[in-house]
Amino acid sequence: MKRLLFSHMSDIDGMGEVILGKIAFEELDYILSKNVADLEKNFMKEYDTGKLYEYDIIYITDLSLTKPTAEIVYSDKKLKDKVYIFDHHETAFNSGLNEYDNVTVKISDENGICCATQLFYEYLVNNSFIEKTRLLDDFVELVRQEDTYEWKKNNNQKAHDLAILYNCLGIDKYIQKMIFKLKGTFKEAPFEFDPDELDDIYMKKQSTKAKVESFIEDLKIIKVDEYDIGVCFIGYEYRNEVADYLKDTMKYDIDAVAMFAFENNQISLRSIKDNSSARIVAEKYGGGGHDKAAAIHITKEMKSSIIDLIF
Repeated sequence: MKRLLFSHMSDIDGMGEVILGKIAFEELDYILSKNVADLEKNFMKEYDTGKLYEYDIIYITDLSLTKPTAEIVYSDKKLKDKVYIFDHHETAFNSGLNEYDNVTVKISDENGICCATQLFYEYLVNNSFIEKTRLLDDFVELVRQEDTYEWKKNNNQKAHDLAILYNCLGIDKYIQKMIFKLKGTFKEAPFEFDPDELDDIYMKKQSTKAKVESFIEDLKIIKVDEYDIGVCFIGYEYRNEVADYLKDTMKYDIDAVAMFAFENNQISLRSIKDNSSARIVAEKYGGGGHDKAAAIHITKEMKSSIIDLIF
């Protein structure tokens, strides 16, 4: 059976489904996207060329199609029963995607806020595609806590270290290494980093602090409705570290931070104060996500107007 997976390339939640899918299935192709706009482009390219019809099952995880594209898919008799979507963002839920068959959009459950890796893992386990183990459980929970920022509340540094390791290794090495670890002999052992991984994580932490401080040197504050938004330009992989630094130090009296990563064509938003919503700010400019973490895709047309707005 041929399977195709579309997932998010920007964080360990999007990588989680690729890793689990590669463990569960002998044959799995995957296409990674930076954001929803990129997903739509990649998906429609496969649709227009007819390549989607070559697959028996198509998964879309950690990102969702927009409603117009979903209408195309679920009105196509050859596609509608083979496309499965797993997402956890409020924007996807609010758009009404749950009305379609084979779509799972879940924001939270009894364990806390959900992530897409968790939803995909539950699907694989419930359909006997993968064996539930302590090692996999631990991995999925680490991904969930990092992606939902619960690692901060729970003081679970291991979850954040997993994201740091991903930034160290890059996409291909991270996927290969996690598959090797999770398919290991001691499947009922807890998830642990090996000495080489711990060294990589330590060295990355040492270099990150100086980077973060340089990014916020020229931070500017703008008003968006009732919110004071800090604006800075960053390297995309440092978005969470910049937000954490601003929260921990409270160096600026801001409600949220908007971090521009032009190399990734994205604005990452993070709430700094508990009563602010990054999602609401993102949705105002065509983006979306969670209250604590959201994003806006930057088009070519937006770049010059953004710079004019700030400067």
